[in-house]
Amino acid sequence: MPLVDLSADARLGTTRARRWRAHPETRDVRRSGRRRNVLAPPTRLSNCRWLIHSPTCPGRGFRANPQLYRQGTPYPLSSLNLYILRQTTTPFLFALIATTAIVWATQSLTRLDIIVDHGQGLAKFAWLTVLILPSLLAVVIPFALFGATLYALHRLHADSEIAVAFAAGVSRLRIAAPILLLTTIGAGATLWINLDLMPRSYRELKREIFSMRADFASAILRAGEFTTFVDGFTVYVDRTDGEGQFIGLLINDYREPTRSSTYLAERGVVRQTPSGPVLYLLNGVAQRPDAETGQMGSVSFQRLALNLSDFGGAADGFQMELTERYLGELLHPDLAKEWDRNNAGRLVAEGHARLAAPLYAFAYALMAIAALIGGAYSRQGYALRIVIACVGAIVLRVIGFLVQSLAASTGLYWLVYAPMTIVVVVCALLLFDLPAFARARPRAGT
Repeated sequence: MPLVDLSADARLGTTRARRWRAHPETRDVRRSGRRRNVLAPPTRLSNCRWLIHSPTCPGRGFRANPQLYRQGTPYPLSSLNLYILRQTTTPFLFALIATTAIVWATQSLTRLDIIVDHGQGLAKFAWLTVLILPSLLAVVIPFALFGATLYALHRLHADSEIAVAFAAGVSRLRIAAPILLLTTIGAGATLWINLDLMPRSYRELKREIFSMRADFASAILRAGEFTTFVDGFTVYVDRTDGEGQFIGLLINDYREPTRSSTYLAERGVVRQTPSGPVLYLLNGVAQRPDAETGQMGSVSFQRLALNLSDFGGAADGFQMELTERYLGELLHPDLAKEWDRNNAGRLVAEGHARLAAPLYAFAYALMAIAALIGGAYSRQGYALRIVIACVGAIVLRVIGFLVQSLAASTGLYWLVYAPMTIVVVVCALLLFDLPAFARARPRAGT
């Protein structure tokens, strides 16, 4: 870089001239047409003597000083790391919030039937929709990292900042380090959501739905009225005692025409059970016609339970869904239960898929990094590379679903980790040429 005589101070302004006189080591200037990049003095952030700021665009961008780099001057990269991290974090948060909001809005519409059918308010609706957010975040975080990395690196390319960094000897690993730091945070958040937050939120969601169904079953019964829950199930209540108990019940259950029954009970109460809302009858008589003779027979009872799950559409039994299980319950299913025994492969494959989910974050980030700073520098843009990276990200996710299904049926659970691991290793080998990185680092005295 040519040295500039101090007579140029008049053109740069008195303030900049005083700064130059106070820091004589920062007088290197590179001119290209009307654009002039001035080596900035040390700042409070760090001793960034290798940074160059553009006077025409203060505070934006970085330019390396190859002369100081070649001379073996220490080059602290904290400012570069913070700059790239800031350029990546902002679009990551924007993509994460925007994508999650769109998907959350579409998923929330599927919960409207619960609110309409069970007469709940907006507060309950909002709480139910919030409980599905963890499962959405676990899927959106890797894609948000992918999009943010593409955006940030493409912007740095458009401002020629990556080209200048490469000219100064900054390695790909140095540029990718802040992005990988953000990726590590995102991968950790994904792992925590999959292992703890998602099953906890889905269990709370099921409890809330069960509670609404039981409450609604109690609320729909009115003293002195015949209430039909579903076709073939009618309940009459004489009065209530104000504590949730019904007094004087007449029930006609003809949901199965061949086994129609009539119940008379002194008292009844609706309770929520794992199989759905249940109407418990106390001190009554059950009347059923004999299948052969057709004569009406009666049986006295002290306690009888009638399942109302057909009305409420309750969950199928006490069986927990895959999303409601913790990692230990997935990797070690209870073979004493029929459903777990018949779906043991699915449960174990789901557990390994949750452990492998953070690898998607690293795979997507490295794919974006390889697309924009891997390979030779291109003056014609990186549109084709970006398209290929996007297609590769979608294909990788589809392969992940297929491999998980294959692992569940074959028992080869290591296949769940294979696609992401292969992508991570290949992209890392293409990007981080360690011998070249070692040659690029300056040595003292050279």
